Amino acid sequence: MELVLILIPIFVFVLLKMVLDHHATARSDNVRLLEEALKSPGVDRATLESLTFQLTGHRAPRHAGPGRLPAVILAIGWLTMFVGIGVLIAGALCNEDDAVMGGIIAGVIGFGFVTYPFALRELEARRQPQ
Repeated sequence: MELVLILIPIFVFVLLKMVLDHHATARSDNVRLLEEALKSPGVDRATLESLTFQLTGHRAPRHAGPGRLPAVILAIGWLTMFVGIGVLIAGALCNEDDAVMGGIIAGVIGFGFVTYPFALRELEARRQPQ
C-alpha cells in the first residue's frame, strides 16, 4: 500500500511533465510557423494583422474609420435587395408588370447599397499615401 502512495505522485508528475512538454513544443512550432508566414512577401495586410495578433496577443490600433455608417448602409442594402426580389417574384406570379418593374428597381438599388461599403473599403485601401 505504501508503494502505491509513492508511485501515484510520481506517475502524476511524469504525466503532467509530458503534457506540459507537448504543449511547449506545439507552441514553439506554431510560433516558428507564424514567423515564417510573416516573412512571406505575398502576405496581405489583413493576414499580417491576424498573424501578428496570434503571435503577440495584441491587436493593431484601429485608425479612425467611418464608424457604423457602412454597416447601416450594408443592412439597408440587404433589406432593400431582398424586398425587391420578393416584389419581383410576387409581381411575376400575379402577372403585374408594375410590381415586376418595382422589384427590379428595388433589387438593383439594394445591390448598389450592398456593394457600396466594399467599394469604399477597396478605394481606401488602394489610395496612395501623400
